[in-house]
Amino acid sequence: MKKVLIGAALSVAFASMANAGNGGNMIGIGYLAKQDGMKIYSDSTGNSVDEAVKKDFPLVAMDKSSIWSGGAMASEEISDGRAHVRYWKNGRDANDGENTAWIDLKDVEKFQFDCCGDRGCSGIKANIFTTRSYTDCFNQAVSASIEKRSKEAANKTEDIEKLKLQLEIERLKLEQERLKSGQKQ
Repeated sequence: MKKVLIGAALSVAFASMANAGNGGNMIGIGYLAKQDGMKIYSDSTGNSVDEAVKKDFPLVAMDKSSIWSGGAMASEEISDGRAHVRYWKNGRDANDGENTAWIDLKDVEKFQFDCCGDRGCSGIKANIFTTRSYTDCFNQAVSASIEKRSKEAANKTEDIEKLKLQLEIERLKLEQERLKSGQKQ
């Protein structure tokens, strides 16, 4: 009986430690390739490339945190300027295989995603009898990140066009002033 009570008390203690501070609102870390041909490396040092991927190829931080840590964010493993990641070879699901590798942080756009109840905050759902894939919350964050970047790019293009128009107006005003001053002489 003592063993059962001690076991139950330890289970409750470990569960409360795992939930301490996060309230179930853990945040995961994902990455998107900034450009076509981004290299994915087999280790944190060296030049051994596993493959090159297209722009906006999604990757998720390799979760090295412990369930007992109670952290509010899935941790990143970074070494020598590279992040340890997991990804699907086809960018969507495990049909073509899953891989762990390393990426240069300068080559990716980093984003955060809601873990949606995933205790390890892996960004990967592993339902029984189905193909493993990224979680819906990870996919939503990927889409939101790409959409945000697209809107920012459109706004920059619009701003550039406005500046070009203002420059042309100023050029025409100067030309008009030059013509007026030439007529008076």
